[in-house]
Amino acid sequence: NLKRNKLKNIYLIGDQRKFKHSFQISKKCKNIFFINVPMIKNKFQYLKKITLCGIELFYEKKINFLINMPLNKNKYLKNKYRGFTEFFSELFDKKITSNMLLYNKNFSVCPLTTHVELKKVEKEITKKKIIDTVLNIFNFFNKNKKIKIEILGLNPHAGKDFVTTTIENKIISPTIKLLKNRKIPVYGPQSADSAFTNIKNKIFVGMYHDQVLIPFKTMNKFDGINITIGKRLIRMSPDHGTAENIKNIKHVNTKSFINCIKFCE
Repeated sequence: NLKRNKLKNIYLIGDQRKFKHSFQISKKCKNIFFINVPMIKNKFQYLKKITLCGIELFYEKKINFLINMPLNKNKYLKNKYRGFTEFFSELFDKKITSNMLLYNKNFSVCPLTTHVELKKVEKEITKKKIIDTVLNIFNFFNKNKKIKIEILGLNPHAGKDFVTTTIENKIISPTIKLLKNRKIPVYGPQSADSAFTNIKNKIFVGMYHDQVLIPFKTMNKFDGINITIGKRLIRMSPDHGTAENIKNIKHVNTKSFINCIKFCE
């Protein structure tokens, strides 16, 4: 698939001793280059080096997209960051102002909070975070008014069953109203249990990780990609884990990685 791509140039970054096959491909293809970054014992520093190398290529105007392969967060991030989205965001411009978008041509999802314990989610839902997230999505889709950005509620039935003041009527609903006044195609808060019955042209913003990733992965399986939005450099990765339990199997599903390449094309 790398050999058949329609891209002008592809740069493979890593230790050429670890990726011997990829290195050999780069020697045979005119538009594929291998940048050797030797592996070191400190996995976090190695990840930092190869990521900064990709960012530098962007500043040199050699690339527009950065794809990282699936990573073991415990091994490479050392609990310093919640996920690669946050790590990349801060490394790029020292600001965590990006969002994780799970993208598919049918529908996409974006968790407002990522890798947060459920008991801590409500405290992290703020007016600013909702506004920043919605604007990142709107700008990523080129301010397309035909899309619908659906904001899900945190509580069952988006809080409608509760008499007490909820996060929906304290923060989520007023913020949606504010965004609508700015002509942003945003709707909600929607009840999460029925929101995914109609998915056409929709991007769903969930209040926590699994609220939107479960339906997305169930419906799309390996046909989605993980994209960091909110930066000038679009970073993406295959939408699955490291699959270390099947690393010795020859025939693995590479559809999500191929979709990353196709998205770049």
